[in-house]
Amino acid sequence: MNISSGNNYHPFSAVLLSLAVFFIPLLFLYFVLGIVYGLDDSDTLKNLLQQNEVSLNSYGTDILIYPIEDNVMYLLSVPLQVLFISWLLRRKSIDPVHSLGLNFFDRKAFIYALILWILYFAFASLYGYVFEIEMPSDFFEYSKAVPVWMISIVFIIGAPIAEELLFRGYLYSQLKNTKLGISGAIFLTSLLWTALHAQYDIDILFSLFFLGLVLGYVRYKYNSVYLAIAIHAIHNIQATIYILFFT
Repeated sequence: MNISSGNNYHPFSAVLLSLAVFFIPLLFLYFVLGIVYGLDDSDTLKNLLQQNEVSLNSYGTDILIYPIEDNVMYLLSVPLQVLFISWLLRRKSIDPVHSLGLNFFDRKAFIYALILWILYFAFASLYGYVFEIEMPSDFFEYSKAVPVWMISIVFIIGAPIAEELLFRGYLYSQLKNTKLGISGAIFLTSLLWTALHAQYDIDILFSLFFLGLVLGYVRYKYNSVYLAIAIHAIHNIQATIYILFFT
């Protein structure tokens, strides 16, 4: 079988498939978890995963969530998402390495990308200071309801890998060769990635959108989703340190 590096998807189809890659594994895992809960008469697992419940206010609506359960499900969904993406590419005879940008980066590329992130971080910090933007207190409550080791793995490893492979890897590669072009692909992937964080206020989403543009540019400039993952992880490291030790 010949493996191509071309784009075989319409932009709208690529977006729908990307949403499927993210949500189907999660829905499947929650479905399985519901069955397990039903079979566990002692509710041991349910009590373990649903301890430290938190009520989040999202756009005026209070939502009861279970941080430990959510993070366990998210971590378990990451390898399923990776397998899903690999299957989508293979069934279209698309080379995963070329398409996803699975190329290693050198020190020079890392330094340039890091400088770009530092500039973004300075802008975001100034933006937050001038407009007095703060993360909602219930977000910190949510983060601290999860064991430190778990929230660290999710924020620093799980989220960067899953989100970058999906948005700056798979979706970007499917959009860049359409009429949207590279700029349109970076813009749309950033917009959709920002929408994934819709639980935050609009002011925070505005800053996240610019981070998405930075990550998209890094992916394009150095043709390496690994570099985008590294910069995303660095961003989440500083966020995790701030949440755990300075709030």
